[in-house]
Amino acid sequence: MAKLLDWIFGRHYDSSTPRAMPPVWPTRDTQPIPPPTAPKTDDLPPLKNWCHPLKDRRDPLQQLTHLANATAGYYPLGRNGLWHGGVHFDSGTAVGLKQSSVHCLADGEVVAYRIDHKSPTTCYVHEITARKPFSRNFVLVRHRLQAPKIDGNPDTPPSLTFYSLYMHLQDWEKYIEDSTIARPAFWPERPTFRVKQTANDVLPGRPEQRGLKVLNKWHGQVIDFLPRGAEVTISGTGQFRKLESSLGPAKLLNPDGSIKGYLSTQVLKHPDRKVTRISSSKKTVNVRAEPLIADNVIFDLPVESEVTVSGEGEFRKLERINQYVHFDTLDGAIEPAASDQVVVLDEPIAIKAGDLIGHLGLYQDGGASEPEKKLHLETFSGDDVEAFIDDSRDWALLLPKKDRTWLKLAKGTPVVPPEGNTTAAQLQMSSASSPLSAADLLVPKKLLDDLPTDRKIQVPASPTRKARTWYRLENLLHDANNKLLDGWVCEEIGVTPWVSPWDWEGYDVIIDYSRPKHLLASFLSATDGVSDAQRERYRPIAEKDDKGPMKSRLYEIIDRNRDGKMTATELQAALQLPAHAQSISQMILYKESEWFHQPKVWDALDELLGHSGSTPHLNWLAEKQRIAEMAWWKDVAEKVGLPSWGSAYHFHPIGLMGIFSGNRFKFSLKVMRSIYPKLSEGRYGDLQKIADELNANIDFFKLDTPLRRTHFFAQIQQETGVDLSVDEDFSYEADALINLFRYFRNNPEEARRHGYKVRTGKIKENGLPMTRSDYEAIANGAYGGRTELGNRGISSGDGWKYRGRGLKQLTGLHNYTLFQRWHSKFSAQWPNDHPDFVADPDLLLEMKYAVRSAASFWLSNKLYEIADSGSAPEVVDSITAIVNKHTESYPDRRENFVELLRRGTLN
Repeated sequence: MAKLLDWIFGRHYDSSTPRAMPPVWPTRDTQPIPPPTAPKTDDLPPLKNWCHPLKDRRDPLQQLTHLANATAGYYPLGRNGLWHGGVHFDSGTAVGLKQSSVHCLADGEVVAYRIDHKSPTTCYVHEITARKPFSRNFVLVRHRLQAPKIDGNPDTPPSLTFYSLYMHLQDWEKYIEDSTIARPAFWPERPTFRVKQTANDVLPGRPEQRGLKVLNKWHGQVIDFLPRGAEVTISGTGQFRKLESSLGPAKLLNPDGSIKGYLSTQVLKHPDRKVTRISSSKKTVNVRAEPLIADNVIFDLPVESEVTVSGEGEFRKLERINQYVHFDTLDGAIEPAASDQVVVLDEPIAIKAGDLIGHLGLYQDGGASEPEKKLHLETFSGDDVEAFIDDSRDWALLLPKKDRTWLKLAKGTPVVPPEGNTTAAQLQMSSASSPLSAADLLVPKKLLDDLPTDRKIQVPASPTRKARTWYRLENLLHDANNKLLDGWVCEEIGVTPWVSPWDWEGYDVIIDYSRPKHLLASFLSATDGVSDAQRERYRPIAEKDDKGPMKSRLYEIIDRNRDGKMTATELQAALQLPAHAQSISQMILYKESEWFHQPKVWDALDELLGHSGSTPHLNWLAEKQRIAEMAWWKDVAEKVGLPSWGSAYHFHPIGLMGIFSGNRFKFSLKVMRSIYPKLSEGRYGDLQKIADELNANIDFFKLDTPLRRTHFFAQIQQETGVDLSVDEDFSYEADALINLFRYFRNNPEEARRHGYKVRTGKIKENGLPMTRSDYEAIANGAYGGRTELGNRGISSGDGWKYRGRGLKQLTGLHNYTLFQRWHSKFSAQWPNDHPDFVADPDLLLEMKYAVRSAASFWLSNKLYEIADSGSAPEVVDSITAIVNKHTESYPDRRENFVELLRRGTLN
């Protein structure tokens, strides 16, 4: 017994004198389940996207079974036999899974968090006294899950507010020590920023000096310059922020930071006001050293500048010149609103599936020799989940058949061994004598669709039989001995059922009121480390718990004959079988949250663990203090819409995500490589960035059908070329420039000065290779002065500045401006992301913006509507005519479409 409890809690227990103990039965709370709390979700849009918190890209069944590798923390029982409302990612799950960052499970809004400067420690006494850290840092996100609308049905689909919890996150101290660690975007910005080391504006007269231009207004004139690394204070919102750390341009500042100079009242729009603007028919006005006309001019200040002035008379003393800087060229200096306390946001902050939540923190159990990085992930709801599921099942009956994306293989499905069975007829003959599956299993349609052709056999209907499809499934179904099977299963079309996620097939809502005392008694009784006398002592309450709703369901899944034990060890073994792992994930448990602290609940374990006033158990007292310090529910509940009494409906987080996202098409690296098969491995990172951006916005971009995706990439392939170029190439032969562009036809000597004569090495007529200055000259000649592109004259440099970039090769100031407006209009899609593509067009070389620029064109021109017309060549041509009307590549784009359709990777 002592050894057992030392293993569970890392503490000693004196079991020498058994005490009599009256049984305490699990009962309902004294308070019945109250009506659901009304969450503050009026403006919370239904979620559209899901993401595995560690971006595991395997299928939903593999994601579930992978959790069996965790060292502890299974749903719904922990290693110590107590209720555990979430799942753990720890050193056990790290194999085959990148566990550096934690990402948001689904679209929603951050409502609360806590981050300690440094995690607290618990002092345990063993052979030596040891302080063991426990991260209690968390983020709480609120989501709204809503069934899809039905065309022609005016009724509002059923919806559910639920929460995702990310516990044991990294300390604030780690972020301070390493500034390169990515920070969550929902933390507020601090007022002090630094100019990025990648800032690329040029200091006039000193081209080697790079940094950030300071403007007199948004998109205004340059009045100062900040070198890379300069620290500044700003205010405001949007693409340009007001510079607060300086009263004006450096040329006008005195050593003490005050500003010098005078302005004539004639150039002040409102001379009688302290804060006004510069107004003049000229582009700039004079700032003078003294209030005299004859005095030397010390600065030229652009019109429309905002100034603060003082004094009276013909001249006003300058007190401030408002200055503005481009926000995204500053290093994001964000930090938590507060540390070492729970922060409940007055205004929740929108967050998308896959956005950064934080990083795994350190946690050391009482019995562990070393701390380990750990994430506890949980999902729960305070709504009436039973009513929601009933309503969802009714709604599912009205949904179209295409929404039924899970094939149900019922218990007793024959699994025909592959040896000697290679035809449908052989499989049919062997099925009667084949092993039978021992449990129901839902298989996602995408998993079946992605099977290689040699693992699918389709049999057409006959006058006497329905059509059938045979699938070769390996290690998904198991037999009565819990042995995983490899073999063929049959889907009889129209007979084998397909179900929708909204059917909640296999899900049970379980109301369970057992408390830690009952669960621990059950655990101790099931463990061989206790004596017969002790087992008998705990038997009454242990049996009551074993026969309770939660344990009864676990026995039905894992141990139908009840001839075994129900501990985390048995649970872990069961999780290695996909059907069992799925069934366990379908348990929705109404229980009191671990994070709702009631001292009496834990004090009730004192006697079980041998603690009393006369014989104190120091380690158990330390453990209870740790439990109290980790709690947060009471600080948060009523402010965010959770039940104040601490009980909620708990869902398996990975199971919930999997049932709704497991069949959605996702752009993977494999898919992107099939679109760009000639790209080298060094470019796979770019492909993954494209996939991530598309997945995060697949519905918004209207790329939600295979036909739309195929039409989209038939065009993108042509625009970017096989090498995925998102920056227009100006390596033109001189004669080609003369043939293609009016400017070079009129100025052939310019074509020969800058275009190449010899293709190999791009050698020009003068014998030298082409350089960047040649590319700039060609771009300015080709696009400069083009009014349809919005570009100013050749000397303006607009041709080069607004050259083709992005997946669709966005070209011209007019189109960059339109994209800027579009991006700002839909800023809710990418909160906290405010780029300025007009001021910094090179941003479109970043893959996420390259994708968005192509999507803006796709959406603005409603090309998705044309794509819906079908797969005929004329449909491709209709889209091409809008993308690039006068191109000679119509046949190439049709060929792209046919090839993508043939491969089927976008289905």
